[in-house]
Amino acid sequence: MTERMIATVLTCLACSVARGQGADKLPSFEVASIKPVPTSWSGRHLCFLEDPARYRCTGVTISLMVSQAYGFKSYAFPTSGDYNSVMYDVEAKAPEGATPDQVKLMLRNLLAERFKMASHFEKKEMTVYELRIAPGGVKFKEAPPETPGAPPARPVPVSQLEKDADGFPIYPRQPRSMRLDRANGLGRIVAAATSLDSMVNYLSRQLGVPVIDSTGLKGNYDYTVTFSLASVNEGVPSPAPPGEASEPEGGGGPPIFAALERQLGLKLEKTRGMIDIFVIDHVEKTPTPN
Repeated sequence: MTERMIATVLTCLACSVARGQGADKLPSFEVASIKPVPTSWSGRHLCFLEDPARYRCTGVTISLMVSQAYGFKSYAFPTSGDYNSVMYDVEAKAPEGATPDQVKLMLRNLLAERFKMASHFEKKEMTVYELRIAPGGVKFKEAPPETPGAPPARPVPVSQLEKDADGFPIYPRQPRSMRLDRANGLGRIVAAATSLDSMVNYLSRQLGVPVIDSTGLKGNYDYTVTFSLASVNEGVPSPAPPGEASEPEGGGGPPIFAALERQLGLKLEKTRGMIDIFVIDHVEKTPTPN
């Protein structure tokens, strides 16, 4: 992966965010209630659209709201900061007909107006991974064309599905989807008629560093890869040595690096790149009154 390509991808992200921040008039919620949560609160931390026009958060930090408002990956927005010492419940009503993207802009506006948030981007050199085609070529195929007018596969309750030898349910094929299943310490990605984007996003999120697709594969594909969950849930793993393809002692499946190369013919290569990091310059922990 060249630094030029990394810079181009991340500059586009920075520019789109900057345009959103610099707009004179971002759309606003019709009404928004923000209430600090007692420090002893131990419920769930989540934000969601209760219906197309109502946005709710329970027990969330400013970092979580920022991540949702801008769609940052974990590596692009460090979540440490004193402003995370307070949690909030948020209830906001969007204008009728607002889209999810418009609600994100409204949340950015709420952070700027009610929390007086100011921010900027700065460059930071860090580890990135390139997803490349391994020697020997890819081991999966482009998805067959869909039959026009074919009805979608009917959902089947998981309890009614047969399981394979690894303990995974055997689902009917669902075009235009990528599914992650877990069973017996294994993770399995099953994709049908979809691009590699979803897998790249999953790897970025799990490894905590940018993963850049350098395969040049632009179609929609069917593929399955099975790997050890521990290899993506316990920090950034080290790539398997060249030629290593055995599972760890006691089973548990191959690490994600070895699984990608052996099962899909893809390879993650570590390199360094300058990444745009989102930095909060100022934010008030006490929001303006409702």
